Amino acid sequence: MGEKKRRLAAAASLTEQVAAAQRLHAEGRLNEAQDIYRRVLQVDATRADAWLGAGILARDSGAGDSAIKLFARAVALEPNDAGARMHYAWALQDGEDISAAAVQWRAACALRPDDAVWWESLGVVEQAAGNIESAAEAYRRADELEPATFRRVKLATLISPIPASRATIAAERERMASVLDEILASEIVQPVSDPFTARLWTNFYLAYHGESDRELQRKTAAAYLRICPSLRYVAAHCGQPDGQERPAASSGRMRVGLVSQFFRNHSIGRTSRGFFAQLSREQFEVTAIFIAPVVDDEFSQAIRRNAEHALVVPRDLAAAREQIAALQLDVLFYQDIGMEPFSYFLSFARLAPVQCTSFGHPDTTGVSTIDYFISNDLYEPPGAAAHYSEQLFMLRNLGSLAYYYRPVPPSPLKSRAAFNLPADRPLYLCPQNLFKVHPDMDDLIAAILRRDSRGVVALVEGRVRNWSTLLRRRWQQSMPDVHQRIVFVARMRESDYLNLIALADVMLDTVHFNGMNTSLEAFAVGTPVVTLPAAFQRGRHTQAMYCRMGLGDLIAGNAQAYVDEAVRLANDADYRRAVSSRILANNAVLFEDAGVVREFARFFLAVARR
Repeated sequence: MGEKKRRLAAAASLTEQVAAAQRLHAEGRLNEAQDIYRRVLQVDATRADAWLGAGILARDSGAGDSAIKLFARAVALEPNDAGARMHYAWALQDGEDISAAAVQWRAACALRPDDAVWWESLGVVEQAAGNIESAAEAYRRADELEPATFRRVKLATLISPIPASRATIAAERERMASVLDEILASEIVQPVSDPFTARLWTNFYLAYHGESDRELQRKTAAAYLRICPSLRYVAAHCGQPDGQERPAASSGRMRVGLVSQFFRNHSIGRTSRGFFAQLSREQFEVTAIFIAPVVDDEFSQAIRRNAEHALVVPRDLAAAREQIAALQLDVLFYQDIGMEPFSYFLSFARLAPVQCTSFGHPDTTGVSTIDYFISNDLYEPPGAAAHYSEQLFMLRNLGSLAYYYRPVPPSPLKSRAAFNLPADRPLYLCPQNLFKVHPDMDDLIAAILRRDSRGVVALVEGRVRNWSTLLRRRWQQSMPDVHQRIVFVARMRESDYLNLIALADVMLDTVHFNGMNTSLEAFAVGTPVVTLPAAFQRGRHTQAMYCRMGLGDLIAGNAQAYVDEAVRLANDADYRRAVSSRILANNAVLFEDAGVVREFARFFLAVARR
């Protein structure tokens, strides 16, 4: 046999082995498939198909970081393989490297320009990165290739995570209302069987605009119901005729279910775990409903341990609805409608006679099957009921709506140098997610830095790298003279986060959407928080904490007072120590507050009687 024939035979053998590995992978025999890919690549490291197959195998095995590296090798070897670029893009998205994922989707769309789904995928990552014009162009291209109502909704709900200005916010909201009105008035709507086949989402970023979202949320929910009629699910025990009672729980207690994807080390896990531990088992039979995949950590373990029952529902709406309906709950309490798509679309179903939500994502839902929004009289301004599509139920005299365990800072503390922050300058810390930094916040930060020529404002890098770039670009326009004294600190683990808060002279609360966990953490270590109450409850949480501590004099009444208080706290050490001492002396009312649990129990019993 000649050399050429031997090479061809060897290549054919390797091709057959790759095909065998793919079959074994499909059969679930992952270790055997992995062994074959390894042998093939030892023989010929230029086999892009083997690198690709090994990457898909790594991804399906939960090894996301390894999958990214394997896909990168496959793409380097076969840059014109659109499928390899698609897998690489998905892996980068899973790893939250959104900008790199956008690069791969752009290349994939160039290789396959007539694929509407791929253009739509490009739109998704461009939107996540904050590149709104590029996202809009990608969505328009997808709709031109395959016109569909759900694609028009995607374009309508294209909201910037980091808006360039107040005018940007107004224009995006106006466009959204206009397109939704057109869709709702249209006689022709192309339905889809499931919202996830169309990759529909929530209006997450609306909540950060400082505007009333009720009508936009209602219109969005109405549009989704037209596009996806299967969302109108009613559990059998919720559809009984008036006057016909369903069987009571064998215990005779009220059946309450709490549902979330974030019952783990997350803001929702931190605000939920005490509730499971403390709610009366004499009155309530409590089920924790986890949306898969479950993250096994100390928070999820505590919730499982303290809930009477735990149910893990799959990321399949039909199956999840059936499983939750089988519980025959009296009350279904969604912890965070709007944070992610699955629980949002699940909430369109009637799975319990009473369905409610609260502060987890503190915005009205617009969903007609959510009966109550649970809030707090220390949060809400006069006329607050008009802000909600749900009936507003007010709890009483609470600093927060969480049975919150007191955070414990690390000891000893690291110095500012560990965070690349100056030790000898006034430090104003604003450690919120960057999408909370409204353009109105720019005015406050600029005024502080102009008053305090030595001051430094520190924020934490965004989950998406491009967000920091977009904010920096906005500040170059809104405060060209002082933006150089705003610095970003690298993202960090939880103990370092508490350490950083303890090092700050003062924390700047974001306007329109305050901190919740963040303010509680600051007060736990005695760091003063400067806050300016806004028009909606999501901008009034820190105010409630100060009121509950009896420290209402520390709440700013206007923008000038906010700036004055921040500068004084950062520069007057004696005043700062006095304020910190007052916070430490009074903060016990914010932590492990049994009143929170009593008030929620009052709500459950009140709505059950109705």
